[in-house]
Amino acid sequence: MVNAGRPPKPLEEKLRTGNPGQRRLPAMTTVGSTLPAPPKPPGHLKKAGTRVWDQVWVAAQVWLGPSDVPAVTLCCELADQVDTLKRTMAATRKPEMKLQWHWAVQRSQKELMSAYSQLGLTPTARAKLGLVVAQAAETESRLSRFSNRAG
Repeated sequence: MVNAGRPPKPLEEKLRTGNPGQRRLPAMTTVGSTLPAPPKPPGHLKKAGTRVWDQVWVAAQVWLGPSDVPAVTLCCELADQVDTLKRTMAATRKPEMKLQWHWAVQRSQKELMSAYSQLGLTPTARAKLGLVVAQAAETESRLSRFSNRAG
């Protein structure tokens, strides 16, 4: 695997430090239509997948839309797979087999983390999408509206 260097610095960090490199920051973009409420999880998901489904739709409701349902489903299926592999590894008594299951768990966890990143659920992924700044600005405007009402 080729090391591509450091991951990009989150946008909020660049804004806080004053963008010393003077590189152009990503423009804020309008995110597609969002859902008014999280969709129901697919029936084939197990407990771990259903839990991830709920967490993903709550955490990313600002930018996930109807077209993201297949990607979220795949992410949840991976979470179920990791859970199943962990259970199998825990039930295995032979050390050499336990090691094989451990490697399988690690590979699946790596795929799951990649799926999370593709959905914008890591700080670096959100920075690439420009979502961190949008959320910070939205929170700041909510706070200013609240403080204006109070005083």
